[in-house]
Amino acid sequence: MKRSLLAVVVAVTLVVTGCGISTNSPGNTSSSSDSGNSNDNTSILDDLVTADSANVSMVKGGNVGACSTATLGEMADAFLDSPDWSEFTSDTGKTVVELKGGITNDGLPAEALFQFVVTGNTFSTNYLSIDGVGQNMLVISGLLTKMCNAV
Repeated sequence: MKRSLLAVVVAVTLVVTGCGISTNSPGNTSSSSDSGNSNDNTSILDDLVTADSANVSMVKGGNVGACSTATLGEMADAFLDSPDWSEFTSDTGKTVVELKGGITNDGLPAEALFQFVVTGNTFSTNYLSIDGVGQNMLVISGLLTKMCNAV
């Protein structure tokens, strides 16, 4: 019993801490190639509309401690229906990146909402709700593990 409790504590600790940027992930590559068409306003407008903030990009391209094989962006794309990323400043002044997306919970469609608190160039998993009901760290760890395994 003590051994399984220790394993749960270690797993939750790895999920909650140790998050940051993956410097060698495919999402962190950049290209300076130019098509040579400086009048392509549609492409520029598309880039502006779909561009993520720097903090959203950092979290999407980052890894959680329990899943070093995939970025959070890859995990969200593989597991969630219609993942949607946003950023806001909390009432206490913290920068929060939010991820919403559809999941199946007990055989029924549900909405998962993750919140990641950004501090400098790192982030930590702070909150998960399923259909508006806050979840504990064990559920957060389990869902992130399922998301990792879906990649």
